[in-house]
Amino acid sequence: MGRQVTLEDVAAEAQVSKSSVSNVIRNHPHVRESMRQRVNAAIDKLGYRPQAIGQNLVSGRTGLVSLAIPNFAQPYFAELARAAVAAAGDAGMRLIVQQTDNLLEREREAADSWNLGSADGLIFSPSVIEDEEIESRRGRTPLVLLGERSKLSSVDRVGIDSVAISHAATKHLLDQGRSRLVMIGDKTFGDPFVVSEREAGFHRALEEAGLSEAGPVAAVRDWTREDGARSVEEVLDAGVEFDGIFCANDLLALGAMSALRRRGLTVPEDVAVIGIDDIEDGRFASPTLSTMFIDKEWMAREAVRLLAKQLDDPQSIPEQLTVPFHLVTRESTTSSR
Repeated sequence: MGRQVTLEDVAAEAQVSKSSVSNVIRNHPHVRESMRQRVNAAIDKLGYRPQAIGQNLVSGRTGLVSLAIPNFAQPYFAELARAAVAAAGDAGMRLIVQQTDNLLEREREAADSWNLGSADGLIFSPSVIEDEEIESRRGRTPLVLLGERSKLSSVDRVGIDSVAISHAATKHLLDQGRSRLVMIGDKTFGDPFVVSEREAGFHRALEEAGLSEAGPVAAVRDWTREDGARSVEEVLDAGVEFDGIFCANDLLALGAMSALRRRGLTVPEDVAVIGIDDIEDGRFASPTLSTMFIDKEWMAREAVRLLAKQLDDPQSIPEQLTVPFHLVTRESTTSSR
């Protein structure tokens, strides 16, 4: 086996300095295009593959970023991770994705700066860890927080206004003439913060419509199809009368529609159903699912941008952003009734 091609070999082949080769590899913005083409041609000819350690010695970075999210089984997080991988690639970074399973110990491990290995920074969607622990464990590590759980203002954060999102979803049901609403999604496992915010938006919309006595919230263990179906069955067995269901996410809504069909109820004629997240499955359900779109691609792009900003300038002022959202009206809430 021949010896490994080095940075010096590429520099000699391209007839440039080692620092010029390094600037091309790091995608430095001020490299002349002719220089970039010459170096890339030499890289291709020699088959040079930069080593992460070597890049780290040159630039102080590896180009690796860690993304910690609760659960890949949730389509919302799977779609977010996919968007983050793409956004990181566009920024010249590679993403290492880890799953925390809504477990405190795993979130502590994710937040620990010493546990990041060769990653330059962390994009973190926490669910149970306290803000004080996040702050104390991260040290000087570049960090971007995602979602509802954290309210830290000392770091960059891309948040979700779940109160406003839930309010808009509930108001849509009310605007369709539904007046006996229930909510599915009082989760007993994992993140209690997003649950409380989505309940708050639901009740706020009801109170504004003069329905403060309406709107029971049904408990589930987790936000899955199975839990959504089981919860609707329990509400029906309890004799609760309703003509609209607000579900805390789309998986619950898909399960709820399945249970309603089994019990001989038609969506949306008998019961209108709306969820949150706009996952792909909802677009192909029968009926198609009305939902609240949360811009996961925007969230991923901004998270990567904020992390890159910190890497370039550790003293940069933290930004607090809110993800755009909007109502997507489909068949599960609209009919000719």
